[in-house]
Amino acid sequence: MNIKEKVLELSKYADEQEWFEFKENWFEPVVLGEYVSALSNAAAFHHQKYAYFIWGINNETHEIIGTTFNQYQHVKNEPYQNQLARNLSPSINFSFVEDVINEKRIVVLIIPAAEGVPTAYKEKRFIRIGSSKVNLREYPKREIQLFKILDGRVETIETISAKYQDLTFSKLFGY
Repeated sequence: MNIKEKVLELSKYADEQEWFEFKENWFEPVVLGEYVSALSNAAAFHHQKYAYFIWGINNETHEIIGTTFNQYQHVKNEPYQNQLARNLSPSINFSFVEDVINEKRIVVLIIPAAEGVPTAYKEKRFIRIGSSKVNLREYPKREIQLFKILDGRVETIETISAKYQDLTFSKLFGY
C-alpha cells in the first residue's frame, strides 16, 4: 500500500485511533517528540506495524486541506529530524514522506511500532489513550500489558494456565 492509499484509508475512520494523529500545520518540537513515543508504543499495543502523524488533514472533519509544515526545519540550529532521532530511545527508523492528494500537500511521519522495549522521548515513555497523549508511567496496567506484548507474552489460548491442569475424562464429563 502506498502512502496516498494509507492516508485515504486512515482519513475514512470516524475518529482518530490511538496509532495515528491528524494535524493541519501544527509543530511544537518537544511535544512532537512525545507524540512519536506515544504513537510508536500505541502501534505496538494495538499490533500495528506502524503509527502515523499526518499533516494536512483537518483533525475534526478528516478533510484533506493541505499543509505548510516543513519537515526540514531547524530547531536551535539543528535539523529537527536529527534532534528527534537523538532524543528517542531506543533508536527507531522513522521517516517523513511528502505527497500530494487532490492537489493538496500532505506530510506523513511514519513511525515504527516499538519493539523489545517501549519507545521513549527524552527518557520518558508515552502512550495514547483515545486521542490523548499520556505519560505511560501514570498507567501501570497499560505499561505491564505493553511489556507483555513487546516480550511476546501476550496471553493466548496456548499460554493461559488452564483451570484444571490435570484434566481427566471424569472431570471433563463429570456432573
